[in-house]
Amino acid sequence: MNDITIRNIEGKDLPALKSLIAEAFGEGWNLSRFDKNKDFLQALLEVYLSIFLSPSTFGRVAMIGNEVVGAVLCSVGGETAQFRMFHKDIAPNTLTLLTAAEDERMDVAEHMSVSFQTIGQLLENRADTYDGSLELLVVTEQAQGLKIGKALWDEAADYFKSKNAKAIYLIADSTCNIGFYDNNGFIGADTKEAVYNYTTEQKKTNVFVYEYKF
Repeated sequence: MNDITIRNIEGKDLPALKSLIAEAFGEGWNLSRFDKNKDFLQALLEVYLSIFLSPSTFGRVAMIGNEVVGAVLCSVGGETAQFRMFHKDIAPNTLTLLTAAEDERMDVAEHMSVSFQTIGQLLENRADTYDGSLELLVVTEQAQGLKIGKALWDEAADYFKSKNAKAIYLIADSTCNIGFYDNNGFIGADTKEAVYNYTTEQKKTNVFVYEYKF
């Protein structure tokens, strides 16, 4: 029987969180493009992890034995961000990204620019109607089917309720397991196609904003 525990996120969990992000979003975020440049990939994952951690006011990891197999991060407006002490000096990562090959830098810039623009358009005139957001919910493939995602969401939902949140949102795309949200009370509020013109190919994905009302 799997020994599953859920606990607060700690500084020692950051490498595992980066691995979870790489596994969950590798295809959709074109991360496999950088498999041969390990330093560049790690610097990029540090940046993405910072994007999730920076606003988060609550976070948990799920463990099987001593291994992190899932995580949830969320935020509520007006609450203090909890994980800024985990942020590393960004200068080395910035230097690594800036000294990479031009096509690598262009692909990262394209992904971030299109992603942020698409999310901004989806949340335009809508973001102020929410009390908080589900920043990240990931479970490693090896732990799929053990209801870890549901357990992590329940932890986040209890947190939102404790802060009297009435409605929250999340952003997902078509490479995510959006069926999980459909099956757990989330409602699709809007969708928009994102078109990424990378240096060697074009990729398209649908980006969704889901909402949950308590």
